[in-house]
Amino acid sequence: MVQSGKQSATVSQLAEATGGELIGYADDLVTDVTHDSRQAGAGSLFGAVCGELFDAHKFIPQVMQQGAVGVISELDRPANFTGAWIRVENVRRAMALAAAEVHHHPSRELNLVGITGTNGKTTTAYLVAAIPEAAGEPVAMTGTVEYRLGNERKKAGRTTPEATEMQRLLRRAVEIGCQTAVMECSSQAMDFHRCDEMEYAVAVFTNLTRDHLDYHKTMENYWVAKQRLFDGRLGSRPKTSVINVDDAHGVELADRLKNE
Repeated sequence: MVQSGKQSATVSQLAEATGGELIGYADDLVTDVTHDSRQAGAGSLFGAVCGELFDAHKFIPQVMQQGAVGVISELDRPANFTGAWIRVENVRRAMALAAAEVHHHPSRELNLVGITGTNGKTTTAYLVAAIPEAAGEPVAMTGTVEYRLGNERKKAGRTTPEATEMQRLLRRAVEIGCQTAVMECSSQAMDFHRCDEMEYAVAVFTNLTRDHLDYHKTMENYWVAKQRLFDGRLGSRPKTSVINVDDAHGVELADRLKNE
């Protein structure tokens, strides 16, 4: 993918942006935020996530040897740790906030379209991306099939990239001249704060049918997660919402937004 020009923020600025408690070097510059230990190099801030399968805290010695500035974590700083440590309440939310700050909120410089729903997200994303492309404009797109930056293509690792990766990709999109970016926003991704701290020009709801109950457990939980794209829980409300009112949940959503 296209390499980005370096944006930066100080550790103290990121502590303020995330509402975290900072111990360590306040003035060091951070040029990237990542949860992937393989990507954590000089100038990186590493998000140490405790997932269901593994605890990323075990990679902290490795990322610091690779030149990382410090760590964002929900845990207290270890006594023998010498870098910057930002302790936060929710590390996934904090990574989204920190990455947006480091990359200077690229979604504000784009027409960002977020699409959610059980069915039709991918088709809708391609249709929306085709409009500016037909006018000769480069487009950024992330979804189930691929991630795109202009003419570049990369096989998708997941429907919605981690927030740190998404902010990085949007900054690159600005740099190569994109005016429009399109992303599929899965319900699980929104639960995991991957879509947080992005300013959506347009949010789209396609439909809601029975799916992903292995994760959400109930349809109500699934529906509540989908509504994050519209109700401000991601950090801000979209400027425009496009809702399919042939779907009963779409009617409910449209009525609620109209009356708020």
